[in-house]
Amino acid sequence: MSDLPNTMMAWTKSRDEQDGFELVEHPIPSPSAGEVLIKTASTSICGTDLHIWLWDDWSRKEVPLGTITGHETCGEVVALGDGVDTHKVGDQVAIECHLACWDCPRCDEGNAHICENGSIFGVHTNGAFAPYFTIPATNARHTPEGLDSGHGSIQDPLGNAIHTLTGGPVKDSTVAIHGLGPIGLFAVNAAKAMGAKKVIAIDWDNNYRMEIAEKLGADLVLGKGHDVVKEILAATEGRGVDNTCEFSGSPAALANSIHSTRMGGYLNVLSVYGKSNPEVPMNDLVFRYLHLKGINGRKMWSTWDTMYELLASGDIDVESIVTHRLGINDFQKGMELTRSGLCGKVVLDF
Repeated sequence: MSDLPNTMMAWTKSRDEQDGFELVEHPIPSPSAGEVLIKTASTSICGTDLHIWLWDDWSRKEVPLGTITGHETCGEVVALGDGVDTHKVGDQVAIECHLACWDCPRCDEGNAHICENGSIFGVHTNGAFAPYFTIPATNARHTPEGLDSGHGSIQDPLGNAIHTLTGGPVKDSTVAIHGLGPIGLFAVNAAKAMGAKKVIAIDWDNNYRMEIAEKLGADLVLGKGHDVVKEILAATEGRGVDNTCEFSGSPAALANSIHSTRMGGYLNVLSVYGKSNPEVPMNDLVFRYLHLKGINGRKMWSTWDTMYELLASGDIDVESIVTHRLGINDFQKGMELTRSGLCGKVVLDF
């Protein structure tokens, strides 16, 4: 590490207020045993980052002041901690942000993404709105050869989309995507790439993102001018879709999802519903015999294996979903753009 600088400037949550970010000087971290030091190539902006920027109730409880945030990221390995033999200097990697203990019942059963002792990189610990960061080597996933760095950084939301989709059948199935934020757009794209027979994309009034969904191959795009349930039933011979993914966080969308999923179908929910306690039409859920599943993060590591295959084959149209690439010094502009919703995915390059 002798050829690396001693300090770096990083975007740091410094003040107890909305925004409250400053460029602050920090020492370059040094990898501990089992860790790697990464030189950041690109970090994309997540909805979680926007929550922190807005400094909502959740953020105040979870994020210590003085934290460098940012967790959707990729870069180059520049140093190895003791005992690391899975990586070498120069490797290109993307980061799984869930930090697991690997020694609790959830980890043992294959659900390390909900580790009982887990934390989140860039939320509870320093993250990647910084030129350098350390991470356990197991969380640094090798990327397909030649993959653009900005495309490497989007594997967190792409993984969320794939994990949600695979809560039900995809190949040769009818799939509905409720909510066309970046994760929903990745879900439209991934569903088509994974062989869905028909993909229906639903938003409220974000025409910018609805047009992207059309470009990604959605067979039907619905918005506020449509009777969503009626249109989905009409497009599925009155049955409803096989597999519904709810990404919007809208109570109305949750109800629509229940009413437009076929008997015995699958409803997978990644959404967070904020302060609302949505009224769920439970009788319909029961009598329609629906498989309801809450989704959190990505499976470690089957989701990553699927992503690797899709990205290596070029089946994910990342260019259409990454609508803005800015420099890291444009962090504030990127946050405002994300807040506006007039974008797909926003990536900050170093």
